[in-house]
Amino acid sequence: MASNRERTLVHFSEATKVEKLDSHTYRVNLYDTFCIGAVPNGGYTASCMLAAASVHLSPRGQPDTLTAHFEYPGRTAAGPAIVVVEDVKLTGQLSALHLTLWQDGLLSQAPWVTPSVSRRVVLAYTNHTNLKDFAGITLPTGYEATAAAALPPLPDFEALKAKNSDDNWEEPKVPKSSEFVMRSLRNWRFYMPRGDPLTPGVLDMWIRTASGERVTQHALAYVVDSFPYNLHTFLAAPELRALLQPPRDREEARTREARAEVASADESRAGLWFPTVVMNLEAKMALPEEGVEWLAVRVTSRQIKDGKFDLDVLVRDEEGELVALSHHVAMILNIERNTKKRGSSTKAAL
Repeated sequence: MASNRERTLVHFSEATKVEKLDSHTYRVNLYDTFCIGAVPNGGYTASCMLAAASVHLSPRGQPDTLTAHFEYPGRTAAGPAIVVVEDVKLTGQLSALHLTLWQDGLLSQAPWVTPSVSRRVVLAYTNHTNLKDFAGITLPTGYEATAAAALPPLPDFEALKAKNSDDNWEEPKVPKSSEFVMRSLRNWRFYMPRGDPLTPGVLDMWIRTASGERVTQHALAYVVDSFPYNLHTFLAAPELRALLQPPRDREEARTREARAEVASADESRAGLWFPTVVMNLEAKMALPEEGVEWLAVRVTSRQIKDGKFDLDVLVRDEEGELVALSHHVAMILNIERNTKKRGSSTKAAL
């Protein structure tokens, strides 16, 4: 019997469907189940935009994203959105596009948006190709021999699916107070090292979809912007992590004070929002058409300071092959900034 969690999930393929309106305009729908608070996850929104770009360039035989750069000047909202595509450069091997995602004041016919009301909430520049046909010189690099290039230990995948843990990996439990706010995280199963990070200040994890749907190339932007709620406790310096990390098991917190500490730490994280300001994505290989069940993700941050931070994300498959790289600039804000009512605008955004 399907769990309540499984019954409320929307498959990624459904949540990124694209409707072509005219030669350069596409409609998508941002689903509420992919939201953090009131705002759809930035990587999910990016995936919807890239899905439109893929439809746009598929007739040219260039369905795959090679690189993408996203700017998030405004808050998106669950519901319909328009993606407008501008052809920047169309060539045989690599084509560049400018994408704009619009919300509010949308129309059922051209021009599709209302200039005095509609908001440009996400902007992107992308390069597209056919990754399966991409060919050229291949050389090993010195990075491949470094410790940073090593794949984390392979889990017992069947144990993770059956019991949510094995001897080395476990799935963190999202605090009940955070379940609604962090709805997007329910689409993933994150398996993190038991105890301390494998490398100080680095989060290594194995991920799969909660729905059982396989992860395809179209989901990579969502993959690189999806993190467990306690990401910050792995990125922190070891001496700070000891202060941030509550007892690992609530049942092991033997005193009322210790249990209160666990609840307080969870509540504090639930009150934070980490909105993306800029996100860059580079695809390193083409995943199989049918997708993959598991991906290894490594996340690092060089500095968390003054309410802003950077993230570097490395994605690999079970064989250790590099799938994607990503770099983010993000902020740390109170969740109230996420959920406050948007003012009605009479001017065009940007």
